[in-house]
Amino acid sequence: MFDISSDQVRLGEQTIPIAAHVDVLVCGGGVAGIAAAVAAARNGAKTLLIERAGFLGGTATGSAMGLIVIPASELVGFPREFFSRLAREQGAGLGDVVPWDIEAYKLTALDLVLEAGADLLLYTWVSEPLVRDDKIEGVIIDNKSGRQAIVAKVVIDTTGDGDVAARAGVPFVKGREDDGAMRPTTVMGRFGNIDLRRFKDYIDNHPEDFSQDDGRRVVDLEQGMVRIDGFFSIVEKAKQMGLLGASLPIHYLRFSGVNAQEHIDRAILICNSTRIYNIDGTKAADITRAEIEGRKQLRDIVRTCRTLLPGFEHSFLIDTSAYLGVRETRRIRGRYTLTYGDLANGRRFDDSIAVMTSVDYGNAEIHGPDYGHEGSASDEWARKLSLKLMRFEFPLSCMITDEIQNLVVAGRCASMTHDVDKFARNMAPTGLQGQAAGTFAALVAGRDWNRLPVETVRACLERDGVPVSILAGEAHSKIEKRSIALT
Repeated sequence: MFDISSDQVRLGEQTIPIAAHVDVLVCGGGVAGIAAAVAAARNGAKTLLIERAGFLGGTATGSAMGLIVIPASELVGFPREFFSRLAREQGAGLGDVVPWDIEAYKLTALDLVLEAGADLLLYTWVSEPLVRDDKIEGVIIDNKSGRQAIVAKVVIDTTGDGDVAARAGVPFVKGREDDGAMRPTTVMGRFGNIDLRRFKDYIDNHPEDFSQDDGRRVVDLEQGMVRIDGFFSIVEKAKQMGLLGASLPIHYLRFSGVNAQEHIDRAILICNSTRIYNIDGTKAADITRAEIEGRKQLRDIVRTCRTLLPGFEHSFLIDTSAYLGVRETRRIRGRYTLTYGDLANGRRFDDSIAVMTSVDYGNAEIHGPDYGHEGSASDEWARKLSLKLMRFEFPLSCMITDEIQNLVVAGRCASMTHDVDKFARNMAPTGLQGQAAGTFAALVAGRDWNRLPVETVRACLERDGVPVSILAGEAHSKIEKRSIALT
């Protein structure tokens, strides 16, 4: 038990100073957390965003996943605002995919959070939620200032792994429902000094060696945008030559990036090709092992690219992702769990807080947990499928629970099945979850949790550019990918 006074929390034998009293506390400064903090502050809430790193962006920056995989024309709400601004500042490409410069992203995220009026605390970890009578009242944090408390009317968990929710006692599942297996992790690398013209010539002359999906075969020299999956034969040759270990679970190479016209002959691309399986991203020993294995894999990939990839002859590794890319861990059990059937059938929800757009993967397993399947000859998604887009409604009840009041969960740790995760964990959907979470938290802070203002939240989101209701038949239409300039 604990007691809260104006300036301290008494927790057992400990007396912990209170660093701040706020309306809304956002835990985790990734894509969902940035959107949540901006939305909460803009809706009048005294807001604090805390983040473990010295920068914002999470997976988008720290894990170097510098790409949204739907066309820019499909972005709405906060994601549209964010990437429009980032593009104006020469930090993003807007086309059939949306790649960005990681450093530009970090600065734009800081600008938007602070301009919205939210406070920010970096280099800060959540160590313990303050829960009493099934209600969260804040959290204990640890940073260079020591152990402190933040008291909040609403706490938003955007940690990715559902750390706050899990420690508060919210039920959760990990990974695939039948066996708990989780998607592979990745250590990213940024390669420099690439000749994109030679790179593109090879791709144009060997179409059979790449994904058949237009969204994964983008090399636009005019806009400097790249998103390419393939080089299947080169990977096979590298294994035959001993450049790559024959048993490595790597079957293709994936690159993305955006470069100015004057840098086409010395471009920078992000390599998303390492795959480390059987890792639980909530266990310190596992993620340590993944970092070690991922860097070893990346070393071999660098050697392969320099030896066999046209345009990479004089390339070098600039840096690696600041922290491990984790695709899947906990998902809470919310008031509702979104299923693949809901998406496939275009289900409508009275508490929908966003219509989300995703590549229509259907039943294909994307970054599946099964060792070495991804990109292999039997992986139809990687080798053969050409995919359209689909839309679906996402309900607020996937982000709140019956167990803990005043807690909202947004991002890949929200309540959905493993089969839905591949649609809703991507950065445009998680950004919309964050925007909805922040808007909702600002409106409900200090009010009766049992009388949630769902219609008011939906109206505010629509005001701010987020469609909340799907049009009849829209979910099943074959939505063509298209590009458009954002303003």
